[in-house]
Amino acid sequence: MAPKLRRILFGILIALLVAAGPVAFLDYVLPHHDVLRIIGSETRRPLSSSKSDTSTHDVFFIYAEDIETKKPRVFHNEDTRWGFPWYFKFNSAELQAVAQSIASERGTALLTYYGWRIKIFSIVPNVTNIKRATPDEEPPIPWFNLGLAAVIIGGAALFGFWIRGVWKRRR
Repeated sequence: MAPKLRRILFGILIALLVAAGPVAFLDYVLPHHDVLRIIGSETRRPLSSSKSDTSTHDVFFIYAEDIETKKPRVFHNEDTRWGFPWYFKFNSAELQAVAQSIASERGTALLTYYGWRIKIFSIVPNVTNIKRATPDEEPPIPWFNLGLAAVIIGGAALFGFWIRGVWKRRR
């Protein structure tokens, strides 16, 4: 392989590796939307592992399934309060009531959530909003997510060209 082609391929590989982190971070924290059938909900009160810690809180779970594939989905429904990511969600109990109402009818809902499902670590996405929906309804196009990704990728490309220019001037 020619040295110039090798450098180009190496540069592309480095750019992809550098971009993977911010893209994964944005995919985790930005909202996703899915139309799902709500099949149940549950409230758990986890036990504290420390004897001195007397504070407890309810942890809500929403169980759903994909309308077409019947694949099960599990969601957390926990307040984000003032913490990161900044959704300022304080209404988890109300969302749980909506989820229970929809589940009793075996109805469908548009769920807005952030996060990933990682089974090996028992990590589930957190719901930020629930709205009743029809089974044939399409989730909204995430224009903000797409626009932000375009701005970040464009900025990374401009930064790459700037670095390339600085590197060429030094030689």
